[in-house]
Amino acid sequence: MEKKAGLHKAYFVFFGICLMMAGGMGLVLNVVGNFFAPIAQQAFGMDVIGVKPDGTDLLAFEPHMTEVTLIMTVYSYVMFFWLPFAGRLFGKVDGRILFGVAGIVCALSTALMGLYPNTVDNHNMLLFYASAVGWGLAGPILWLVGPSVLINNWFAPHKAGKMLGIASAFTGVGAFCWSPLFGYIINPVARGGSGIGYQTGFLIEAALVVILIVLPAIFLFRTHPKDLGLKPCGADDPQEVKDKVKVDSLGGLGPKAALATAAFYLIFIAACIISLGGGYKSTMPTMVAQTFPDITAVGALLISAAAVGNVLGKIFLGFAVDKIGIVAALVVFVVLAMIGFICLAFSGGTEAILLVGAFGIGTSDALMSVGLPLTTRTVFGLKHYAKIYSFLNMGIAVLGGLGAVMVTTLANNIFVSNYQPGYLIGLGGFVIVGTCLVLALINAKSFRKKWEDD
Repeated sequence: MEKKAGLHKAYFVFFGICLMMAGGMGLVLNVVGNFFAPIAQQAFGMDVIGVKPDGTDLLAFEPHMTEVTLIMTVYSYVMFFWLPFAGRLFGKVDGRILFGVAGIVCALSTALMGLYPNTVDNHNMLLFYASAVGWGLAGPILWLVGPSVLINNWFAPHKAGKMLGIASAFTGVGAFCWSPLFGYIINPVARGGSGIGYQTGFLIEAALVVILIVLPAIFLFRTHPKDLGLKPCGADDPQEVKDKVKVDSLGGLGPKAALATAAFYLIFIAACIISLGGGYKSTMPTMVAQTFPDITAVGALLISAAAVGNVLGKIFLGFAVDKIGIVAALVVFVVLAMIGFICLAFSGGTEAILLVGAFGIGTSDALMSVGLPLTTRTVFGLKHYAKIYSFLNMGIAVLGGLGAVMVTTLANNIFVSNYQPGYLIGLGGFVIVGTCLVLALINAKSFRKKWEDD
């Protein structure tokens, strides 16, 4: 390999990954909730058809929201079936083509949602579901598996953790920028918006996907540094620097062998529980409104506190893995999430405790976006990382959208009728997460000798 002078190409790839995270999961998935009500309103009308138990009007579109939110169900299940096949593409297809085509599919699917006829007389939900298929095909490449594959390929193990953490934090752009921006674009003037409408909003979103994903993919991405005659960034660092992160960058366990290990299923269980935990964040405003009606305004602040935990958690988990080792770093972040659940369960309506709880639960996103990829890399190596990590993400694809349903179902039944038991179940869930991840790392030692050479 020829040693190149100047800034390593890996940093240009890293810059493109940051843009992709902001324009993929950070934009498409974080913003989509803003579109649901406008789509339903235009398709099913705004006439008053009844009165809700709280005395407010029941509008014609509200009973049909399930039909609209089915968009995300289609997306999730397409991704579930596609993940095992998508994982095989990273070692076979040029990065410019793979990520570029996935970006184009995502952009076209999004743009088409803004072009479908959608009125009371001619609503076309099946066409929206067809676009959701496009999201499901692009998702594993653009935001579930692809970013961590590129980071792990382009950076030596002692650098990859912090770079993955920083890149993953760019999904938090959705909480701070995209969601309120598109809320303003989509909403009518009467509700404080621009009145432009959701259809133009989809077209603007598609244009941003082209800018933030397609263009970086074409000009910046290669799957492996060896494609350009380079070594991973940090490969030539002194051995004492590399030894701080004890991960072998060469070789790895084969996919069939990985599926036969206890470690795989331990990580899979942890991934499923973490993905269900996402429902706790989205239901925090509802919890405050139902449990502490005197401080309802705090509900919106909890979302912001969780978003801060999301961004800072991803950055600091990556650095922590590189500094103190993966086991210690994972334990610290599992404890942070557990503190979050304890605070929400026993806040007594104290605003400061609620905010601390929201922050703690927000940091659990770091376990999903940073902890799971780095654990997979450590346990199974890099040779077949994309395939193995794709299989692990299948549980996330199925369960990720069910978290909010689980939390609200626990909180609104004849036996409980409050959120505290749900938070205590979440607390127990993250005890299981921590236990599974640590045991997986311990179990990995038993099959390290079975790794295939690079």
